[in-house]
Amino acid sequence: MKKAIRGMVLCLLLVVDGLVAGELTLDDIFPTDRVLDVQITVAQEDWDTIRYQSRNLFTALHESRKRAPIESPYTYVEAAVTIDGVEFPKVGLRKKGFIGSLSTTRPSLKIKLDHVDPQGGIEGLRNLTLNNNKQDGALVSQFMGYALFNAAGSPAPRCAFANVTVNGKNRGVYSHVESLRKPLLRRGFADDGGTLYEGTVVDFYEGWEGSFELKRGDDESGREKIRKLVGALNGGDGGGRVILGPEVAVRARVPTSGEHDDEWTAPGFDDSGWTQGRGGVGYETGSGYESHIGDGLDLREQMHERSGSVYLRYRFEVADPSNVTELSLAMRFDDGFVAYLNGHRVSSANAPGSPKWSSLASGSSGDETASSWQSFSISEHTGKLREGANVLAIHGLNISVNSSDLLFAAELRASDVTEGAAVAALVDLDSFYRFWAMEGLLGFWDSYSGNKNNYFFYLHPGTGKFHFLPWGADSLFVRFSMLNPDPRAPLSVKTEGLIAHRLYQMPSGRERYRDTLLEILEKHWDEEKLLAETDRIEAMLQPFTKELRSQRRFPRSLEKVREFIRGRRAEIDEELADGMPIWTRAPRKPPAVPGNIGRSRAERRQDEDGEDGEDGEDG
Repeated sequence: MKKAIRGMVLCLLLVVDGLVAGELTLDDIFPTDRVLDVQITVAQEDWDTIRYQSRNLFTALHESRKRAPIESPYTYVEAAVTIDGVEFPKVGLRKKGFIGSLSTTRPSLKIKLDHVDPQGGIEGLRNLTLNNNKQDGALVSQFMGYALFNAAGSPAPRCAFANVTVNGKNRGVYSHVESLRKPLLRRGFADDGGTLYEGTVVDFYEGWEGSFELKRGDDESGREKIRKLVGALNGGDGGGRVILGPEVAVRARVPTSGEHDDEWTAPGFDDSGWTQGRGGVGYETGSGYESHIGDGLDLREQMHERSGSVYLRYRFEVADPSNVTELSLAMRFDDGFVAYLNGHRVSSANAPGSPKWSSLASGSSGDETASSWQSFSISEHTGKLREGANVLAIHGLNISVNSSDLLFAAELRASDVTEGAAVAALVDLDSFYRFWAMEGLLGFWDSYSGNKNNYFFYLHPGTGKFHFLPWGADSLFVRFSMLNPDPRAPLSVKTEGLIAHRLYQMPSGRERYRDTLLEILEKHWDEEKLLAETDRIEAMLQPFTKELRSQRRFPRSLEKVREFIRGRRAEIDEELADGMPIWTRAPRKPPAVPGNIGRSRAERRQDEDGEDGEDGEDG
């Protein structure tokens, strides 16, 4: 009788256990009021294999990624995982992470629930993401940040905390982040049938159309939209147009006195006696710049060992200056310059504050700034354009009269009000401004607008436009970028992403950003509630963080988050008191390291069947 009872009890427990496993929901694995217990069992050899897999900057940022994303170095091994006592006996396990989060002792992890069982998953979610918070000692960036994105109506992953154990060894508190799959797309956009891409240190530049990684959906239609957006942002299909190019004549003079220092930049100045030509201006005593110097514009005889300054004047036409919303100056220069638009100083590099006819460059630029165009936004000076004839004047500066070479060439590109519409036709701007303003408010420095990194964009089948989503949000609640800190940069907005920069140069774009940011501040930035949330999280996590030495900085790091929350509204209000600050620094192009690393991902896939790319998300 006792054996029969024990058998019945055992059967009942097995049934109940099966029901629990079968009925595990997304709410169960993304709790906000407790820490998940995640236990992983994997062969030690396999664990050592995946935790030592790595990336390096040379391969990760190789120039071949312009054409296709670099092949991931991470491979799956078979493992078992238990989540709060519910076992998944055969799953795939691999390392994840780009560069900043890499670790051999506490690697970020991906768990593929359908690695063995095609039906494996939890309410349609087949991949679990465990981020190690290596860049976030406070542990709250993803948990609180994604919640704020979602509250403001900008779709983002759900996030929970998980204490992770591997083969019985405690690995500490991880952020369990919802992978960008159909459940998130349905929740965020009410339609999961669109095309999804991931961007990792890439942006919408010419020649970079293939750099975005397809995650799911129709790549043909998605890639066509990407090409159109690249065109809209870089000069085609309604994008910026060249109003002063290499074909425009330039007049040059090497000054021998300060006689005309106060007047040579003015539009009406008589330069009829100056040397005239087309192309670059300069000289070369060895080899390198010869092909860049136009006929009649070799100034070696006048300048080498004689002078460090040269004056250049370009004439160009503008039909209707009132329509111009953006203006950028592209320069090839060695070593410094000052640019004047119709007599007004508009840009400079390696130049003294008040240059004279005999001035020298204040620093050396290196040959790389002469071998490629360097862009300088001068959009705040669009009001200095004139209807009809205009003059761009360049004071070229050499580092020394004994320098072995010199080179200057200029180009002007303008955008008008119709070109903002070209971007709006491809990007859902209501959604983008919320996404962008949240990145700025939270100080998300490793984001799309902060670093061209950690973002997804979704081609919504209903709107036919791109919608942006945050990812890799472990670098929030920081006032300045940790990569390129610039104390002059605005605190309230980031414009390193090309779309953000383009919109911000338009007065209407700055006004719309300001309105969106202030609305979010008013409706979703409640200091009292946010500080109470940090207290609640601290109490919830402290029992776990005490056990791992590497996470004992948690209370001290969390206090810095509290300082950010307390002061954020005041510093934004102060900065926006007179409107959004003007910030025109042009974004840097994504890095592309030259060299041979073998066949590209695209080349390796030529002989393979198509894949949907769902195993990515390594930002």
